[in-house]
Amino acid sequence: MRMILTALRKMKSEDTEGLHAGAGFMALKVLYCAICRTDAKIWNEGHRDMIFPRVLGHELVAEDEQGKRFTVWPGKVCGKCRHCQGGRENLCEDIEIMGFHYDGGFANHVLAPDESLVPVPDDLPSPLACFAEPAGCAVHAIEKLSLKKGERMVIYGGGTVGLIAALAAMEKGAIPLVIEKSEEKIHKSRPFLEETGIECVKDTTDAEFHAALNACPDHAAFSLCVVKLGKGGRLSFFSGLTKNKNIETNLINLMHYKEIELFGAYGLAKKDMKTALSLIKGNTGAFEKLIEGIVPAQMAPQLLPEVLTGRPLKYILDFSGTSDAMKKGASSGVSTSRTKNGGITLKDFKELYRHIIEDITPVPEGLLPMAQTKIDNKTKPLGSLGKLEDIALRLCLIQQDLEPRIERKSLFVFAADHGITEEGVSAYPAEVTAQMVKNFLDGGAAINVLCRHHNIDIRIVDMGVNGEFDDHPTLVRKKVRKGTRNFALQEAMTPVETIQAIQNGMEVFLGQYGQKPIDIIGLGDMGIGNTTCSSAIISAVTGISPAQAAGRGTGIDDKALEHKAEVIQKALAFHRPNPRDGIEILRKVGGYEIAGMAGAVLAAASKKTAVVLDGVISTAGGLIAYLINPDIRGYLFSGHKSVEPAHKIALTFMELEPVLDLNMRLGEGTGAALTIDLIEAAARIMREMASFDEAGVSKKGAVK
Repeated sequence: MRMILTALRKMKSEDTEGLHAGAGFMALKVLYCAICRTDAKIWNEGHRDMIFPRVLGHELVAEDEQGKRFTVWPGKVCGKCRHCQGGRENLCEDIEIMGFHYDGGFANHVLAPDESLVPVPDDLPSPLACFAEPAGCAVHAIEKLSLKKGERMVIYGGGTVGLIAALAAMEKGAIPLVIEKSEEKIHKSRPFLEETGIECVKDTTDAEFHAALNACPDHAAFSLCVVKLGKGGRLSFFSGLTKNKNIETNLINLMHYKEIELFGAYGLAKKDMKTALSLIKGNTGAFEKLIEGIVPAQMAPQLLPEVLTGRPLKYILDFSGTSDAMKKGASSGVSTSRTKNGGITLKDFKELYRHIIEDITPVPEGLLPMAQTKIDNKTKPLGSLGKLEDIALRLCLIQQDLEPRIERKSLFVFAADHGITEEGVSAYPAEVTAQMVKNFLDGGAAINVLCRHHNIDIRIVDMGVNGEFDDHPTLVRKKVRKGTRNFALQEAMTPVETIQAIQNGMEVFLGQYGQKPIDIIGLGDMGIGNTTCSSAIISAVTGISPAQAAGRGTGIDDKALEHKAEVIQKALAFHRPNPRDGIEILRKVGGYEIAGMAGAVLAAASKKTAVVLDGVISTAGGLIAYLINPDIRGYLFSGHKSVEPAHKIALTFMELEPVLDLNMRLGEGTGAALTIDLIEAAARIMREMASFDEAGVSKKGAVK
């Protein structure tokens, strides 16, 4: 199989057999090939040296017939010119580039020049070897600067290569500072930054740096590099600049006055690739955190537009044919799975997150007779505490303990925006989502009041809000995208976004649980338009009509309610999601916060933690998790009965009964917060309330 670019923005998959290597070339089986932003640019606008059709890809790792692994220096050169003879083969006048002049690595097999092969160390995970080319470019640029220990360096551009350049500078003993104006990219880079100790900020007032490097095409970044350098500073001109922009002559004069040394850095030489492999081998943990996802090769056409934006870190296409790339060193992001109609199926997801799914087991009921006996022998008439007794019994089974405890209580409010609001399905404008999230962070919403009242730890999770927020102790940044797409016109999310959103929800819970085990969590939501998504999900799963599922949400009138049902009806008829495939349903009509809640439910169930759903939106998230693994049901409590009609239908489908009925429809997790307190009360009843024998009360006389 190979992915062939047949014209601008047109790529198709074609089955192929092995290739026959001519003189000077070796036929290799591709294991993994990363997507470079250069690939995305070629996909979008072509290249002067490329003729269609062409197979893209030059950041690859492949193996020969004996299983020996290689990465490939992506050039074929004359070997005779003064540049080749001087070790600067990247400047060869006759150079031919893989993916431009001849076919590259977006294929099961590739023909690579013999002299371009670079052996991969035996103990280096294959996916990480894909970084050899971009890391080699960074090494090439850093080598120009002859950095000394303790020298301060500024790098403008916090993308993958800018971060690697900072790591290469640190290996030289320098102190790098990365400047990146995008909060989203800083957020994505945070695991890498924490692993390496590299500092990345939006801007700096520091100056007098010894060295600088521009790792983005913004001419303003290049200018700032010059301004920030001290006298005698060195500038590695690494990233080419956007065409047809002007550089002020005053800036050039500044280079003159400061005696700044300017070094052009273009591509990489073969020796840089060898150095890069050593850099990767010594920092595998850091490079793993630069992987946005290891994905099926067929997803390349869907990912190229995203890569073109410059927002993602590194996507790696899997050609290995293995089912578990994670064992080969890629421990973050979306791993390998098989596709179906361009999507990722429920079966694929279960394989992908087997380590979590397999830890979800049905709640054992062997303890039930003893728990029932214990609650029956409390100083009260049989069953007189009603639902509190049922709750206490369920908690005993979840915790497998006759002395259940609720010590750490957490509530997660997942927030995101929705493209479906373009259809006029809400009484409130979309910008209210960001405004309410700020209110949560300021502590002024109903959920804040209830969490303070009941001593519940609250976290606000930005899964996809169309806005940015200042750092805050309760804010968890997990933004997938600034809002889903309008599912009346197209799928709400891409396959990668769907999986990433669920994974983010898992990480939210597991991150908090890793600090200290959590006994119970509540789920809340914020997102204008999300009752439309939830109604669509519940309609798709349960089979009720959109007219039966649609509710008033934030308070729409009769006409708007009729319109909302029509929008859902048309969307479901358009997408026709499989009612048993929660992944497909999410992708087509879901929301990032709903996917996040589904992930949190799965992760919590894997740790045997009780989960309290709130209203219709969190219940839709619970329903998706239920489709993925029905065994989560035993860990779920329904916090309250919402006035949304789809809520009751979804609860019936999962055989759940709401604890409270307060005629509420606010969301935010308010019903969940109230119910968490009741569940804690039930646990105390089970632990602290005396039995007839302990109290010296006659059981016969007490029972009425």
